[in-house]
Amino acid sequence: MAIDTLPVAIIGAGPIGLAAAAHLAARGETPIVFEAGTEVGANIRTWGHVHLFSPWRWCLDKASLALLEQNGWQAPELDKLPTGHDLIERYLQPLAQTPALRPHIHLNARVTAVSRRRIDKMKDAG
Repeated sequence: MAIDTLPVAIIGAGPIGLAAAAHLAARGETPIVFEAGTEVGANIRTWGHVHLFSPWRWCLDKASLALLEQNGWQAPELDKLPTGHDLIERYLQPLAQTPALRPHIHLNARVTAVSRRRIDKMKDAG
């Protein structure tokens, strides 16, 4: 398979992983997101009751916002401090449900190894 037809693999469906997927989608690339948990932002759920130190305005990625706004999403009050639960429910879950990302997110998908085809520690493709 030609390298330009392969999707870009993203490990983790938290804020950074979904932002990376949104940027790829905006460029016409196909992301594939692997999340070990049962939901996007699964790790954040473990500390969901805690308020972030940053307001919403610093937590929202531009490419992600563009996808959300195309789908009728309403931004929260930008100067408020969200909790981890707020981040998941008001941002990550809606982002993951956008048509551009939804088919490419795989939950309960633990990544155990990463390698390149025909290349290992002892040889390369040449």
